Amino acid sequence: MDMLSLQASFSTQEQAEEAVRKLASLRANRFRMERATGGIDFGSKLSGADSSLSELSASLLGDSRMEAANELGTTTGEENPAFNLTVDVPSEAMEKARKVISQAGGQCH
Repeated sequence: MDMLSLQASFSTQEQAEEAVRKLASLRANRFRMERATGGIDFGSKLSGADSSLSELSASLLGDSRMEAANELGTTTGEENPAFNLTVDVPSEAMEKARKVISQAGGQCH
């Protein structure tokens, strides 16, 4: 099965997590979610133990792979921080994946 990379952005973490749940049902994998304002070096100083999956992500994705920075759930004082999501999607499900992202409130790039 050919996998294609898809990038999207969301204004809230909840929107991104909703999209992750639905994309997992399309057999998407290798999810990576990060705060858009983190910059290139975001999360690079985290130790292996600190960068483990959140309980929610683990329960939603089962054995799918997801990378997420520890700071995702923290508040920076911004009302609507932006979150970026990168995911590998089966090529035959790409249009459905784009629709899922749009319906969850995200934008594909």
